[in-house]
Amino acid sequence: MKIATFDIRRPYHPVSLTPVLKCVFAVLLLCTTISVQAQKIKSPADLSVSDDPAKGTSTATGTTLFCKEQSGFKLTSSATDPTVTTGTPVPYTSWAWKEIDANGDPVDLPAGTFTAANEVLTVASATPGWHTYQVIASTGASECPADAVIFTVYVLPDLTVTSVVDPSTTSLKYCAANGAPTGTNAIKMNSTVTFATAPRKVKGLRDLTVDDFELTYSWSKEEVGVTGSKTEVGTDANYTVTEPAVTATGGADRKFTYSVKVTYKVKGCGDYAATTQSGSNPAVITVTPKPGKPVITIQ
Repeated sequence: MKIATFDIRRPYHPVSLTPVLKCVFAVLLLCTTISVQAQKIKSPADLSVSDDPAKGTSTATGTTLFCKEQSGFKLTSSATDPTVTTGTPVPYTSWAWKEIDANGDPVDLPAGTFTAANEVLTVASATPGWHTYQVIASTGASECPADAVIFTVYVLPDLTVTSVVDPSTTSLKYCAANGAPTGTNAIKMNSTVTFATAPRKVKGLRDLTVDDFELTYSWSKEEVGVTGSKTEVGTDANYTVTEPAVTATGGADRKFTYSVKVTYKVKGCGDYAATTQSGSNPAVITVTPKPGKPVITIQ
């Protein structure tokens, strides 16, 4: 026999999941951070997707990765049908070269930049970004060509580097006897890196930004007017002046400028550098030596 309940609802007692959720969110955040770090491009292999030229560069060895100032190369197609492994090789008689445009369609090669001579395509200078080239070869009648084959390269864009004094910095002067200021009085410098020109895009290939690449930083300081005084002081994206206290007394003020050099980790291209600015002028850090004690005389 069923007992009528008259739709009596059981009381609801909420359970606090805050500690559990915090733990879960912390783990998810850690995993996300690790994933983001892992996506940074620091070797040529990171641009290659299982050697699939439709998804990345055609090799993982770095031969398909170029600096802007050295972006000339040659592509050579097979001269004979590679699928014929026995008997007399079957030669191709014609090759039709094209480039894949931003929409993913093969188009004629622009005049003046390319030279297509049978199985060899010579690229004089490729612009920054993705470039995918296509060749269709035939062994006889043009009505029966081989399937199209593509080859993809990437040209690294030039970098634009800027460096400025952090807005939190209150003064560019300090006493040598105290060492460089710390805490809220620290002298901080920031760097910003962008692509000098927007890289070429090809549909289906990853739209890369400067943040996708791992960069190396080298901060240097140089005493104004002293030849050969430039020394490296930091390797992070931003820099805080760190100098120990100097016990020696006397002497004139010493002035220093700071600069940062940025390079791609994936390939050593040109040096991209900037001198830290304060307003519209180079930032000059003035270090005043502690004066010696005066001498009192009596007359």
